[in-house]
Amino acid sequence: MRKSIISVLSIPLLLLSMNSMAIEFKQVGQSRFEYYFWDVYDAKLATPSGQYQFGQHPSKLSLTYLRDFAAKDIVKATNEQWQHLGKTNLIGKYDQELLALWPDIKEGETLSFITDEQGDGTFYHNDSKLGGIDDSEFDDNFLAIWLSPQTSEPTMRKQLIGEQK
Repeated sequence: MRKSIISVLSIPLLLLSMNSMAIEFKQVGQSRFEYYFWDVYDAKLATPSGQYQFGQHPSKLSLTYLRDFAAKDIVKATNEQWQHLGKTNLIGKYDQELLALWPDIKEGETLSFITDEQGDGTFYHNDSKLGGIDDSEFDDNFLAIWLSPQTSEPTMRKQLIGEQK
């Protein structure tokens, strides 16, 4: 009986200590992605320090969508961006895993990608954990779509990494 009381009392302490170990992110920058005359999403980049260098972890990239999008369209756009970056070996490689992870997105919903200290990333839909891709090649290559110097959206990149307002 005494052991079970101690166990029950220690659960809140364990939860409190786990919560205090959670990473606190500070915004580095933000930008709005527009395609012709459509507003597509608002992007925000955050790190623990509020500063960013490519390949730095942990980091958090959040996209708040301003229109509805099917998951298959987001996967297609991901592949198009990898094509632009010359990462042809990635095109189609993760399609099935991403389609299994990502829901269709409604206007106002957020899809976030958070990496830990080792650079392993996890996707979140609003604040609900979706999961990650179990391949070390994926994480930095996914973030490169927005954060690589070779991105198709250099002004957005500069805004996200805090070089330009």
